[in-house]
Amino acid sequence: MPNAFSKRKLFPPIPGLSIAAAAAASGVPAASLAAPDRGRARIARARQYAVYLHHVALGASLSACARQFRRDRATMRHACAVIENLRDAPRFDLAAARMERAVAAQRDMVLALLADCEGAA
Repeated sequence: MPNAFSKRKLFPPIPGLSIAAAAAASGVPAASLAAPDRGRARIARARQYAVYLHHVALGASLSACARQFRRDRATMRHACAVIENLRDAPRFDLAAARMERAVAAQRDMVLALLADCEGAA
């Protein structure tokens, strides 16, 4: 019997992980990634990275990403394509792979804590 805190159900409520990771990696404020305007190139690139992490590391659909970042699905697809192209550079690819694993590990830790809380209740 699947518990109420299965990974599939918790993907949408944990978008802050991808935003925090991308903001920390790029040195931009996390709040700027949620701004309605594009912002400077550095902010736009950090947002693209957050979208990519939300989609790839957390498994959110492009539609879920669009809702989270308040943009259309085509923009989300473009953001992921931009980051995929950057992954052609070995150094960026290594950093991106590490970040994906770190974000996924954080998600798994949160899920385990929530499951423990549910079991204790």
